[in-house]
Amino acid sequence: MKKYRVEVPQAARNQLEIKEDEPLAMWVEGNQLVIRPLRLIDSLPQIKLRWYIVPALLLTVLFYADTLNHGRHLIPLVGGEDSVASTSLYLATLSGVLAFAITFISQKLHHQGRAQEFSWRALITILIACGTITAFSLDAGAWLVGSLFQGASFDVYTAGALIFLMIAMVTYIMINLALTISPGVITNLMTFMIIGGMVFSMLTNSKKDWWRHNFSFLGTTHSSNSWQFNITLIFSAMLMLTLIDYLFVNLSKKYSDWRIQVTRWLLNLMAACLGGVGLFPNNPRFHIFHDRIAMWMVYTMLILVVVIRWTMVPIMNKTFLTLSYIIGAAMAVSFIAFKFIHYLSLTAFEMLAFGLALSWVLLLFQLIGTVVQRDVRLFDIELVSEEEE
Repeated sequence: MKKYRVEVPQAARNQLEIKEDEPLAMWVEGNQLVIRPLRLIDSLPQIKLRWYIVPALLLTVLFYADTLNHGRHLIPLVGGEDSVASTSLYLATLSGVLAFAITFISQKLHHQGRAQEFSWRALITILIACGTITAFSLDAGAWLVGSLFQGASFDVYTAGALIFLMIAMVTYIMINLALTISPGVITNLMTFMIIGGMVFSMLTNSKKDWWRHNFSFLGTTHSSNSWQFNITLIFSAMLMLTLIDYLFVNLSKKYSDWRIQVTRWLLNLMAACLGGVGLFPNNPRFHIFHDRIAMWMVYTMLILVVVIRWTMVPIMNKTFLTLSYIIGAAMAVSFIAFKFIHYLSLTAFEMLAFGLALSWVLLLFQLIGTVVQRDVRLFDIELVSEEEE
């Protein structure tokens, strides 16, 4: 029977700030060996209680002061600007966004934490996206709670306690998000914003037969919540641009081939078209712009699928190419089924094409992210065999 000794390079120990005699732990995760300091607490985000309790207390005190000043003694759960749901949405979003910004900036200034991997220009985009997702989530939660507990009201102190809990919870989540920010987190934020925003727009739309028109109907003036649909597209595009910037800046450090930059600018064009679809909704005033931009996005996607095997040669693999061709063929078949056979409706074609395009982009980001993380964090170690005495 043999025993093995893992020799960790000094560069890796320095990056983790491990002392010379500090023990390490190792475990198997899938096909990988994961090594970390033995003290688990050192590998977890350190979030102090006062970071989220103090803001929640201060904002709750402001709520009490304003409520008592106006002589309100019974606060409705939902409905109106003075309800528990509305107050929680405004105050929790404000506290969460400020907490995220302070935590992110603090990491950048002290050159520590995951935030230092991102550029300063990414802060505004991520901040807006996080604030929007928080507001959407709270708004969706309020809509659901309002449907379940119609007419519910609370006294001012019970309402304040609920608002306090909501502010503290959102602030904690946003601080944790800033401490653990990564390309994977941004990808998840973008996916959640796109899918969540669109589903919420469908559920809250006053016209339940919107699907008889087209998918873009959700962003027109005929839809009761068109702003939610359009903002979803605009901020999703901003997140996509931020993710593209991070991934390709790091990828270019190892692969400086000009063809990789072609992929980058095509993805930037695709993200700009996605934001343009939300910026110019399918109203009579912007109908031509909307259609043209939507078609540019489709053309850009098809060009990417075709040329990706030549523009991303250093990191391309057979599996991704096969998936790309399958997705491209599915989009072509769906277009034929809609345009010539008339088997699919316009709404069905738009939703299917958008879903396929989003899936392909996420797969591409995952591939690039894997290469970037591997290249940035790769250390040579030695696994030495020792005969057991």
